[in-house]
Amino acid sequence: MSTKQLLVEIDRGINALQKARVLCLKSEAVAPKTKATAAKTVKVTKVPAKKATRGGMSDDGRARIAAAQQKRWAKVKREKNKAAKAAKAALVVPAAV
Repeated sequence: MSTKQLLVEIDRGINALQKARVLCLKSEAVAPKTKATAAKTVKVTKVPAKKATRGGMSDDGRARIAAAQQKRWAKVKREKNKAAKAAKAALVVPAAV
């Protein structure tokens, strides 16, 4: 598509949009404004806000967290036992021959 053809298509689109704008403005001027006044007379009732609940965690979620924490503590205890065994082994002096 050449530049001239592209510009012609753009001009057609602009003209179509301008015509649509004019039609919208005309229909807006003709439309009665009773809708706006009717909306003002409607009584608005307030819906009570939902009270926030605490502890919204599921039982499965709690179980996963508990399992992960137990795994962490097991790792800490294993490392502590390894360190204690290594310190104990270092303290044991071989018997003199």
